[in-house]
Amino acid sequence: MSGWHVSFEDILALHQSDFVAASQETRLGILRTVRDHIIAKNKSQEESVELPKALKKAIRCYYCQFLTDEDDLQAEEELLRDEQEDGTSSLSPEEREAGARPKDAAFYKKEVSDWDVAQRLFKQEIDEYDKEEQAKLGVKNEIKYRTGHARDWFKNMTPAQRKEVENAREKWNKEGAPPESQTMYRKRHLKKILEDFTEQICRTMGCQVMILASHKKLADQTLNVVVHESKPVNSKKPFTQSSRGNKEWMSEGFEKFAEWSKLEFYPEENDDDSNDKEEGDGKPSLPDVILDKTGYAKLPSRAGVAARGQQELVHQIFRASYKVFMDTTKPVPWREVVANPSLYLDPNSVPEGFILRDPSHMRAENINQLWAHWEARRAAKKKLVIFNAAKIGDMSKERLRNAVPHQQKTKKMYVEIEPVTASSSKGAASTHPTHRTTRLAKDASSESKSAGAPSTGHRTNLAKSDPSEDESAAAASRGRRTTTAARPSSAQQGAPATVPMKDRIPFLKSLSSNNEYLLLVEGIRDLRKEPSLNQQKGWPAWATWSWEGSYLPNDVHCLDGEVQKFLATATSTEITGLPSAMRVALGLGLLLRECKRAIEYEADEAALETPTCVSTSILDIKMLDRVIEAVKKVRGGLMHLLKSKDVQQEPAILHKAALGDGLGAEDGAGDDADGEEGVVRGQMSLKLADELQKVKEENMRNQKLREENRKLEEALKELQEANRLLAKVREEEEKCVAGEQGNEEVLVEEDKDGEDGEDEEEVVVEGKGKKRTKSGGSRKPSKKAKGDVRRFSRAKQPTEKAMKL
Repeated sequence: MSGWHVSFEDILALHQSDFVAASQETRLGILRTVRDHIIAKNKSQEESVELPKALKKAIRCYYCQFLTDEDDLQAEEELLRDEQEDGTSSLSPEEREAGARPKDAAFYKKEVSDWDVAQRLFKQEIDEYDKEEQAKLGVKNEIKYRTGHARDWFKNMTPAQRKEVENAREKWNKEGAPPESQTMYRKRHLKKILEDFTEQICRTMGCQVMILASHKKLADQTLNVVVHESKPVNSKKPFTQSSRGNKEWMSEGFEKFAEWSKLEFYPEENDDDSNDKEEGDGKPSLPDVILDKTGYAKLPSRAGVAARGQQELVHQIFRASYKVFMDTTKPVPWREVVANPSLYLDPNSVPEGFILRDPSHMRAENINQLWAHWEARRAAKKKLVIFNAAKIGDMSKERLRNAVPHQQKTKKMYVEIEPVTASSSKGAASTHPTHRTTRLAKDASSESKSAGAPSTGHRTNLAKSDPSEDESAAAASRGRRTTTAARPSSAQQGAPATVPMKDRIPFLKSLSSNNEYLLLVEGIRDLRKEPSLNQQKGWPAWATWSWEGSYLPNDVHCLDGEVQKFLATATSTEITGLPSAMRVALGLGLLLRECKRAIEYEADEAALETPTCVSTSILDIKMLDRVIEAVKKVRGGLMHLLKSKDVQQEPAILHKAALGDGLGAEDGAGDDADGEEGVVRGQMSLKLADELQKVKEENMRNQKLREENRKLEEALKELQEANRLLAKVREEEEKCVAGEQGNEEVLVEEDKDGEDGEDEEEVVVEGKGKKRTKSGGSRKPSKKAKGDVRRFSRAKQPTEKAMKL
């Protein structure tokens, strides 16, 4: 760059005299003109020259050597000095550090040194120093000298530059990469780095490792905690799942680590000062939560407690109630409780319409609303929070044995009961009915009243039950009051085995939102319930309603042949009724749900109960497309089955509709007994009537189209006949024209002979059957009849003699 002026010496020499003779004000315009010419010429050259960044300043320095006036020279030097000071002071140390800070997270793998920071902060100064030193040595762009020159500049830094380098080094080592870079690097490499680290330390040192890792999330004031541990060598299960005690210890440690991490990532203002004051005074940071005799928490005072402390108080109150309900130190399953608070909590434990959240996510207005509700309950001498259900994984075997599955209340069907005599009911009635007998009797009485039938017989039959049955019923009712589970103890949440018979269609719809699959489930509704056949050979156990797992087995995620085999079996299965159709729809729906889980899986957001095979599953987008294709094939077969059944049932339904008025009175009782079948037949008859109407309309349209086609064919024949006649007339006209042209040629030859002095010849056409006569030159020509002489419309052409004249 030092020899740039040599390449543009002609431009500099052209304006040199103008710059020396110009005044201080006009020299700035000359400098701009020279700069523009140099830049334009440099762009037009094939090999461009590297120009200085401050080109105008370099041009001024070049012209200063030609100045002879001392005043002008001093003024130009002052301008150059001012420009240099402005350039050095244009960036503050903070701005320089922010601009030079590396964005790549891999740069921060090792602790950065002063040398690393100096090369980033003062890159421009080091480059200029290197170019100056290379110019002195007479070399150009020699990379082998650059490191030595950079080291020399680093050793000779000014105290201000050295202080700036030290501050930047401390900041970069403390904060690391920018948050955006950390997020991307963590998402790509966290799982692999943890696995490599545990394997390396196990191989090199023979250690077993368990790691708790936490990091911020994109949402404000939230974080994520990841648990990673070494694979067991001799044990069947890892440490966190080897025993119930380890699970409890892990859950409690997980929660405590999450609380500590939140304080670490989101420190409060003046946190250090408040901790020092509390340690000096010996006072606790939060008021103690006092428990009553039964173990429930009493409402403490929150005066002077910050928002974070109030969140902790709410957390302790819920934890105390859950401990009383479970009799263990298990943490509150907030994910399940927040998803369904009416199942897990007493309805009066929280205000009406209150949106329950994890206490660590509650805001000040949520805490105020909840606190006011608890103050009212305390005034009424009621418990603050009461749990009605618990997470199945937190329950012991004894509690699971006595747990009662949660079922939504539904209106029972009316069932007629044979009446019994009053004497038998009176003798069999118990003087002290159990809780179960009383409750069921009330339900029966209410249902019988709504149906208009007496309820005495129902209560009498319940009273006849064996005393041992009453005792077991009472025990079950007590278990219902103490521990209630949301699903059967042997099945996981979301498993087909937990779905009641009446909720199977909604469950199938909830498996996938794919339109083809939803249409398949809707088509199943139109099938009649026929006797279920034996299960098809080769049908997998996970595609049945007895499957108790929320996730599919490992073979589905690891072996490609398993999925292909099932899809082939599902598409080839003959659907004969509702049971077989629902079995096929269940298997396809579970596969669709599993594909979505595998595609959307993220290691840092996966739940603890998620199987490890999901992270390496073969169920990708291509496999999802194959499942959807199988759904389309099955739906096509189902629609064909429905159409064939409609055609078979059409004559019977029409016959019944025709005889409906005559048999209405006789079929009244039968309709009441049939119930839903009558409704189905009515809907089927309406559907068939609509189909018949559509068929009639289609036949009428087809008849109209056939009539129009017949008319078009007749018109086409007429046109063809007319074209044939026109062609015949055209042929006759062409023949006549050809004959006239031949006669004209004969007459022209005769005219030529007459002009040359030869004997004239007259051609007289006297009529049909007359002969032509010839006359000599001395003979008087005979007159020609007007009607017999052929007239020609074409003008007579001149003779050759006339043309010569």
